[in-house]
Amino acid sequence: MGFQSQSVALLIGLHLAGSATASSIVCEAEYGGRTERMQVQAAADAFSFNTVTIESRFRFQAQWLPQRQKLKTYLYERRGKSFALLHAAEYPLLPSACPGASVDFGVNKVYASELEREVFYQCRMACE
Repeated sequence: MGFQSQSVALLIGLHLAGSATASSIVCEAEYGGRTERMQVQAAADAFSFNTVTIESRFRFQAQWLPQRQKLKTYLYERRGKSFALLHAAEYPLLPSACPGASVDFGVNKVYASELEREVFYQCRMACE
């Protein structure tokens, strides 16, 4: 699939358990040959999301909830004046995930209702 690399935003230090530390989570979403990269910020608020719009057609959101030890992702498709949820996923961030160098949450392939347009997204967590 070939995600393009773009500049890396600032890293967040967050203690998950013991000496295991997640330093950052980065998600990339690709549609129509264009890649959007998002540095996911840790949040205590369950209603706080990191959001990126993809070609004004899709909206990708991610939540890093360290207290609940999880990463949540959402992909929406624009339908008229609003967005409809196409895909939601939840990934546990268990203490055993670190101290590995990184954790790859796999590639999600989502197809829109109109003409089955493809959106690929993938998140990675870097460990210290």
